[in-house]
Amino acid sequence: MRDGFAVLLAALWCADETNVLPLFLLAAAVHEAGHLLVLHLSGGRLHRLTFTCCGAVLRCALPEGRCARAAVCLAGPAASFALTAAANALGAYRLAGASVLLGAFNLLPMPPLDGGMALSHLAEGRFAAVRQGISLLTMFCLLAAGVRLWQLGGGMWLLLTGALISTQTVKNLAKATAMV
Repeated sequence: MRDGFAVLLAALWCADETNVLPLFLLAAAVHEAGHLLVLHLSGGRLHRLTFTCCGAVLRCALPEGRCARAAVCLAGPAASFALTAAANALGAYRLAGASVLLGAFNLLPMPPLDGGMALSHLAEGRFAAVRQGISLLTMFCLLAAGVRLWQLGGGMWLLLTGALISTQTVKNLAKATAMV
């Protein structure tokens, strides 16, 4: 666990007046379990699981084949949506809401999020300019939505989360550009 995760968790715990943090933590655990299950079933190996201020980061040996690698990436959101359906059926609507938000957010097509990583694996190095353009457009929209939500009095959480993810996205894009 990185220091940033502990600080973020403490800040969220203090700011959580509606007691949704435990629901999001449960949804995140199920999400990561989905990745781990498909990683194991597809022949990959987990080296390390690290919790950072941007979420959980899996360091692993991915399976062979672009579809298998993309499946590992998409397994987390799939597990989130399965939890959403189960929680909704049981009347646990707040858990269902937390899980669907986590799954949908992770499908955004910007690395390091699952959607961006799945696109990367499926493309296998092709269409780099298109993928970078999609990532940058998504980043801009995420930050703009965060600013708008803040202006409407909805808090700064989306803006702060978007800024953290955008910083990592820019680093990933710079690294990918340097490799080309």
